[in-house]
Amino acid sequence: MSNDPISSVLREVESGFDDSLRRLFDLLRIPSISTDPAFAGDVRKAADACVALLAEIGFAAEARTTAGHPVV
Repeated sequence: MSNDPISSVLREVESGFDDSLRRLFDLLRIPSISTDPAFAGDVRKAADACVALLAEIGFAAEARTTAGHPVV
């Protein structure tokens, strides 16, 4: 495989694919059903998980409180 930037990115994506799937499935397991008030805590948990995932890859992120559900 060549050393062009696209090949480097593709190698990096491939090397972390299993971990990426694990993180995605962990997020999807949070029952964050925003239309059901019973899941309000889980909606916040999902927002916090998104903040953590974004921080893990170098983004500055925060969950902000709104009149409804938090936004990231």
